[in-house]
Amino acid sequence: MDLKTAFALTIKEIRKEKKLSQDNVANRCFCQTVIIGRLETAQREPKISTIFKIANALEVSPDYLVKKVEEKLNSAPQE
Repeated sequence: MDLKTAFALTIKEIRKEKKLSQDNVANRCFCQTVIIGRLETAQREPKISTIFKIANALEVSPDYLVKKVEEKLNSAPQE
């Protein structure tokens, strides 16, 4: 699993746990819903500023988000 995929899976998982739609997250990030969709499907790599915005929108800290991504990377089978 690559970093982009791990990030995508992580934000989607947290978003669903928080019972938020992509539209809710996009509105909180002041961006378009399509951007959140592309991030969640690993079609786009986030900028550092976007990571902070998404963490805020998901009501988690940026370090929590990064740790969750790291956990996904470490638990994924090696290719």
